[in-house]
Amino acid sequence: MTTQPLLKESAATLKALCASCGLPKTGAKRVLLDRLRHAARHFHPIPSTARILSIDLGLKNFAFSLLTPVKPPKHPAAASNNSPITFPVHLHAWQRLDLTLPSGSQPANITTTSKKPTKPSKSSLTTPPPPPPPSPPEDATQRTTDPFSPTALSQLTLNLIRTHLLPLRPTHVLIERQRFRTGGAAAIFEWTLRVNTLEAMLHAAFAALNHHHGGGGAGNGIGTVSRTAYKMLKKEKVELLGRFLKEDVPMVVVPEKGEANEMVRLFLGGLEEKEKKGGRGGRRKAEGKKEVDELMTKMDDLSDAVLQGMVWLQWQRNLETLIQERPELLDGE
Repeated sequence: MTTQPLLKESAATLKALCASCGLPKTGAKRVLLDRLRHAARHFHPIPSTARILSIDLGLKNFAFSLLTPVKPPKHPAAASNNSPITFPVHLHAWQRLDLTLPSGSQPANITTTSKKPTKPSKSSLTTPPPPPPPSPPEDATQRTTDPFSPTALSQLTLNLIRTHLLPLRPTHVLIERQRFRTGGAAAIFEWTLRVNTLEAMLHAAFAALNHHHGGGGAGNGIGTVSRTAYKMLKKEKVELLGRFLKEDVPMVVVPEKGEANEMVRLFLGGLEEKEKKGGRGGRRKAEGKKEVDELMTKMDDLSDAVLQGMVWLQWQRNLETLIQERPELLDGE
């Protein structure tokens, strides 16, 4: 077999190759090699016209962004500081929604117009969920229905996709894979099941759209991003994204007329606010801790939505490079 040279590589090398392409790195050498070959044979290069919708799931913290790849420079600037991401992106849309709030009680949309980063309010990093479509009058039984029942969540999912996601015209949809967390308890928490239900409904809806469009258009390239493979960026992700936005040659390029511009200003303002409150001492520091924690939770979700898409694009570029360097991955058995 022409894959013998790869089999002669150490297990550590094969694991590193898998990790660089976003693949699981557990198993024997033969398993690792088969995993790489399978990924190589099913690989489709990401076109420059791709529109990547990256979703960080949650009912109270549903965040998403729309990214498009930027033609990488001959000498990526980020490569000099050992960054795991070396390919820049355009950020076109960036939002965070609280899907548990009724549309009438949502915080106001962002209206800041200052060019400088502004101090974000507790609700300014969250935008309203999609308004529900007109529906027949409810009777008393309907009004007491569980808002997280499959029926209610399916309607919420439909409204979310139709109002917020499809208008972005994505060609690829990324959804971070959820886990059944128990937190040490004897059973899975009900809230976790609700989020998992939302995850399944999103996949089903996009798969149906993909089938309806004959495998193209919205829903094409639906995928999940492994939490395990992505954990390399989980620590200090807010600061990392802040650097990406503020660098002289930014890794995240924000079009001047794009929808994401205002969110970027609020995000950078939130970073400044965190640094100010973090530098306080005594009572003032204690008083500001809760506010900072709430702000950082929202910024974490927003960071995930962007970095997840950037990492996935990096994995695709790494796999493409690996195929070019190791064409034997495409050979038959």
